[in-house]
Amino acid sequence: MDNWNFVVALAGNPNTGKSTVFNALTGSVSTPGTGPGRPSRGRGGFEYRGHRFKLVDLPGPTRFWPPAQTRSRARFPALRSADVTLVVMDATRVERNLNLVLQVLEITDRSWSA
Repeated sequence: MDNWNFVVALAGNPNTGKSTVFNALTGSVSTPGTGPGRPSRGRGGFEYRGHRFKLVDLPGPTRFWPPAQTRSRARFPALRSADVTLVVMDATRVERNLNLVLQVLEITDRSWSA
């Protein structure tokens, strides 16, 4: 798939299920984790109701700002250029996960509220 209607960034803390969501939507079998030898982010796509979606599975930081590591700065362009950022959360650690949600809202210029 070359031409995308939407780019979706998957963000979230480690071990929240980002790669599981990514694999389910794209049909991939990527292995979660960001250790040595692992890609820094997964990319895939799917089509739904005539729209083509590109998914970018970002590595799981515990925070984006201040940078937890130097690679976190490289993640900002992916968040800023995405049409949508989907933050996958662990419901058993809501406070920790909401902190990352607030940081994503600060980094991106798109926000949504219910």
